[in-house]
Amino acid sequence: MTDKTLPATSRDIRRICNWLIDREDEARPWHPREMFQLVVHHAEDPNLFASIEQAAADSALSGRPISVALTMAGDRLRDGWAVERMAIDGSAATKLFDDRFRKLNSSVLQSIGTGLERGLTNRLNGMTAEKKDESGRAELEGIMRINAAANSTLDLEQTSYLAAKTVADVMELDECSVWILDDESNRLILHQTHGLNTDLVGKASMQVGEGIAGSAAELGESVVVRDAWADPRFRVFPGLGEEQYCSILAVPIVQFTANRLLGVLSMHSREYRDFSGAEIEFVETAAGQLAMALWNANLYEQTDEELRRRYSELTTLQRIGQSLTSNLNYRDVLEQITSYATSIIEADKAAIFEVDNDRIFIVAHHNVGPAYRQLSMRVGEGVAGEVVKSHQPAIVIDALTDRRLMASPEMIREEGYSSMLCVPLKSRGRVLGAITIYSESRREFGDHDVQLVSSFADQAAIAMSNARLYAQANDGMERNSLLLRELHHRVKNNLQTVASLLNMQSRRTESPEAGDILALSAGRITGMAAVHDLLSGDRINVATATDIVSTMADIARSDIVAMGKNIAISVEGQIVDIPEDKATTFALVINELIWNAIDHGFSDKSEGKIVVTTSFQDGDLLVEVRDDGRGLPANFDLGVNAGLGLSIVNQLVVRDLKGKFQIAGFDGVVASVTFSP
Repeated sequence: MTDKTLPATSRDIRRICNWLIDREDEARPWHPREMFQLVVHHAEDPNLFASIEQAAADSALSGRPISVALTMAGDRLRDGWAVERMAIDGSAATKLFDDRFRKLNSSVLQSIGTGLERGLTNRLNGMTAEKKDESGRAELEGIMRINAAANSTLDLEQTSYLAAKTVADVMELDECSVWILDDESNRLILHQTHGLNTDLVGKASMQVGEGIAGSAAELGESVVVRDAWADPRFRVFPGLGEEQYCSILAVPIVQFTANRLLGVLSMHSREYRDFSGAEIEFVETAAGQLAMALWNANLYEQTDEELRRRYSELTTLQRIGQSLTSNLNYRDVLEQITSYATSIIEADKAAIFEVDNDRIFIVAHHNVGPAYRQLSMRVGEGVAGEVVKSHQPAIVIDALTDRRLMASPEMIREEGYSSMLCVPLKSRGRVLGAITIYSESRREFGDHDVQLVSSFADQAAIAMSNARLYAQANDGMERNSLLLRELHHRVKNNLQTVASLLNMQSRRTESPEAGDILALSAGRITGMAAVHDLLSGDRINVATATDIVSTMADIARSDIVAMGKNIAISVEGQIVDIPEDKATTFALVINELIWNAIDHGFSDKSEGKIVVTTSFQDGDLLVEVRDDGRGLPANFDLGVNAGLGLSIVNQLVVRDLKGKFQIAGFDGVVASVTFSP
């Protein structure tokens, strides 16, 4: 028999039972005054209370707690009574109405209590010992699964999902979700779900105190709602899929040792369900296990993320610093600074203000419009001027309302930024200007942002200062370049003049021995002039070993031709730089060794060859002068038999070059010089 075929009285009584017991077979929403009037109208009908008792007994079979059912029925009766009472005039009528309500309320609650006790007794009697054991074992296994997950991984995603699925399985629920509290916004964010739309994970959120889950978070205690749609706190998230559910249990996830709310464990049931005390206790235990897991995972992720972030920032700063200091072109450095500035804290625009006398101007920019680039101000004016004067950073959260800005609201709107961070560019105690970073969206720059940009600004200021000094030094070098070249030219000419005079004197002297000494001295001076000319070329103050050897060989070749001999001189080996302080001494040594080979190795021969090789071994330069002449005398000892030339070479190598000199006979003579260039 349907409601439509039931007698009117029976239909009313059934509606009353559904309202008081909150049965699911009644349309929503309830109208408290209408339902209360129905109860008053049928209060004298004995079938009313018998029907209420039976309805309560049937409800108890689902495991509904007695306290929950009695509280809800009492609240609904009082709500209807309060609305009806406002329409009664006169104190006498009101007193009579109140007395009648107290009697009615007592009879209704007594019928509900009797029915619930009978139903619960029948439920327990019908449950076998095996079923009771299975229920307890499932809950225990569920707690163990969550605990095992907490101990096996520190991944927040995996731990949360496993906890939600485990609770849903053990409770035989259709859905269970984990909402995590975001401390900054004080909002609960859907972190994991088993049963709702996973596309909204990380997107759906509610304020603490908002919705049923938010109420559990605010109260810090479990909230049970049998009919979510009748609860004023219930909030529906579009697209989440909650429309199909009726009952809700929300349990806060609290880390009690830190007295900190971490989130909420929320679950839904498609059927109307009264969660028992044992079930709530199980979910609260599971929430406690999850709290410890989330707390540990959160600490791990925060620490790990902080380390990764710090490492990334330090690496980025180091890379930027190397890039900036490797470039000494002032304009290039400025452009690099503005480009790096926007990337270091993910901003949108950047500009460098430089101090010129008492004013500051934009001298470099990134993504800044033409009109804004013309902005200038006095030191102390505007945000950048204030930063230059105070040497302290400044933050602007809302550019349109901050009165410190020199730019007009129209210019700010045209430029399209909302917030800005400005830090001074300081080098060697002097402020060069300021760098300003702009964000198109509203942004509250934190202490970490200020520290990071300030560290970057310190590197940028050093790079700017170095580039300035380089530009100034470069200008000075260009001015002095002509003077230096003129000086080198005069020194070289004077040395050549002295060598010419010595050569003339050697040809006029009547003493062969004096002539040889004068000619040898002239050759040495000619070699010094050649090395001086070499050092005054493009690579000032530095020459290579092969360059010096080749120069000495060229001088010797011209003299060999004049002597009527056919001796080939070749130069081979690696290119090794020799600084100015050793270049001249090295040239004298090579010159002496080449001429020693010509004079002694080929004194009785007109043909032959001399090979000079250079190599770099274990950080030292090794030079060998090898000839195929007549070789060394028998039993030659450098310390005893060396002539003037070899003695000079040995002294120059040991005393001035701090090296080692050796000479040996092997199909001619091999003279070797080893020193650290």
